[in-house]
Amino acid sequence: MVREEFVVVDFSKLSLVQKLGYIAVGLFGIVMVLQLLLAAGILPVSMAWGGRNTELTLSLRFSSLIAVILLCYFAYVIARKAGILGTTPPSGLIKFLGWLVTAYMVFNTVMNFLSRSPAEKWIFGPITLALVILTASINLMNDPNQ
Repeated sequence: MVREEFVVVDFSKLSLVQKLGYIAVGLFGIVMVLQLLLAAGILPVSMAWGGRNTELTLSLRFSSLIAVILLCYFAYVIARKAGILGTTPPSGLIKFLGWLVTAYMVFNTVMNFLSRSPAEKWIFGPITLALVILTASINLMNDPNQ
């Protein structure tokens, strides 16, 4: 019989950058769930993609699924940069990609706040703005594993 163990993170023993990393990964997770709900047709498509679409097309479903894959990658990069994944310091590539994630989130935040969709503006906008602040902070902080 295989014994499964659950890892519980003691938040009080984490560095600030690690705490911010967990928060950022959680927010990326929330956006991933929202994108999956959009792709499944559970949430109205009009609340995303600029608020211009009223019909959930195959290309919009596919776009939401691609967004989920991209967000998973972003979460990995930020988790790695924050020192919550891996035991060695982040490589130069991870440091560069961390800033690329931040830049993408800046663009995404601007587009969310310019959207015609109130849901995109007032749900996705604040989440992506928080991700800009979190990812930029993580990128500016010293690596915890060094």
